Amino acid sequence: MNYHDRAKADIDTAKLIMSPIGNPANDEGIYDIASYHVQQAYEKEIKYILHDICGADDSTRKFKIHDIPALIGQVEEFGITIPDYVKVRAEDLTDWEVASRYGGNMVADIVEIKDAITHFDRFVDFVSNEIDIDKEDLDTVELSKKDEVITDGDDCDYDTV
Repeated sequence: MNYHDRAKADIDTAKLIMSPIGNPANDEGIYDIASYHVQQAYEKEIKYILHDICGADDSTRKFKIHDIPALIGQVEEFGITIPDYVKVRAEDLTDWEVASRYGGNMVADIVEIKDAITHFDRFVDFVSNEIDIDKEDLDTVELSKKDEVITDGDDCDYDTV
């Protein structure tokens, strides 16, 4: 299962949680779980671009981070412009990852979560249909970045994707 498949599984989980079947009592407390899966879907789709489309790996890029803006920055170093509807949510999505697991207050409301889900579906369409990369250009970028150390201040040591 690659990052793209895992992203789709996360967004499907979030959609189920947000549905009457997944949340028959309409319990607002469960929305944090949905927001976590939405964040994970975006993170993994961006990692899919880096790994499977751009060909980056752990020797050239730092993958074990949850910082969506930092991951977007890595993608854009390959000349791919991430759509604004993803960028404007990037900080909030990053906050959802930690706050939904460790915070005591609601991370996002139902409208924000549904909006992020809708835009994720647009993002997948963008990734599938609009990213067209010349592998020769990637090789040039890859060689120029090979010895660069990428840091973003998030030196997490937990082993998640």
